[in-house]
Amino acid sequence: MTIVAKNNGNNSAANGDNSEKIDARPNGSLIVSEDDGRRIRRQLDRMIMEAGASTTLLLDKSGEVVSARGDQLPKDLDVMGALLAGTFATSREIARMREETDFRTLFQQGAQENTLTELVGESWLISVIFGKSTHVGLVRDLTRQITPELEAVLLQVQRRSRNMSGLNPSFRTSVEDTIDLLFKD
Repeated sequence: MTIVAKNNGNNSAANGDNSEKIDARPNGSLIVSEDDGRRIRRQLDRMIMEAGASTTLLLDKSGEVVSARGDQLPKDLDVMGALLAGTFATSREIARMREETDFRTLFQQGAQENTLTELVGESWLISVIFGKSTHVGLVRDLTRQITPELEAVLLQVQRRSRNMSGLNPSFRTSVEDTIDLLFKD
């Protein structure tokens, strides 16, 4: 199960309000604790505050949204996550075919907004959506500053999730069912 932290529509990062909507979704690969979720959100909020980004998304490489922050979140985060991850994977494969060995960043320039997607470790991506008034160098620099913290948190979450995978299958199913009930709408 992945905990997805979504801003509730107002710009909580900008006004200091930490209220948010938390949706639990089955994933089977990660179980993000409240403390780990706070650490992740802190880094994503930093991008919004310091870079002036409108949206930050933390994804796994398959496109599953781990966390999303901002006041202009896309209506369908799952589709956006899948498209961003797919675009990154396609670009990385093209780079590999051209014998580029260190492809870690994808920059997309739009008419009104830009998107920078950066590899976090080898299993996750951070995508930052920002306006034309924000310099891409600032976003790139801040992204490279926060990725080590995000990677450290995600590796801890991954290790804990694997440990949970080693549980007795019936106990694990019981725990997962209980967690799903707790976060049911």
